[in-house]
Amino acid sequence: MSKLTQFRSWNFHAEDLEKTVRFYQDVLGATLRKAHKVAGVDVVRLNLGGAVLGVFDASKDRHPRVPHHTFEIDGSGEPEDFVKEIEAKGAKVSEIRRHADGKGYSVYVTDPSGNRLELSTSSG
Repeated sequence: MSKLTQFRSWNFHAEDLEKTVRFYQDVLGATLRKAHKVAGVDVVRLNLGGAVLGVFDASKDRHPRVPHHTFEIDGSGEPEDFVKEIEAKGAKVSEIRRHADGKGYSVYVTDPSGNRLELSTSSG
């Protein structure tokens, strides 16, 4: 049986990327982890309180997989096995994504209130 091991990241849109990043850094003490692009969208990753904030630039367009919140799972083996396990408990999986580095996968579900959750493992 797989289980959640930790909260990993909170990913959200920012209409003003620079102002939002400065808020989390200056007011809450976040530190820069990295800045990069995801599907052509600028993203700033910040470390804050043991988790990562993924701030996606929404000044021009919104990334379709955002917002979402990521939890690390200790799932091993194939993602289809994990999907069967959580669907047996009443969850509906909307997407399975294998990580580009080949080391793990993410499974996406939506909670009853409409929050998109990424359940992710870093080991394949």
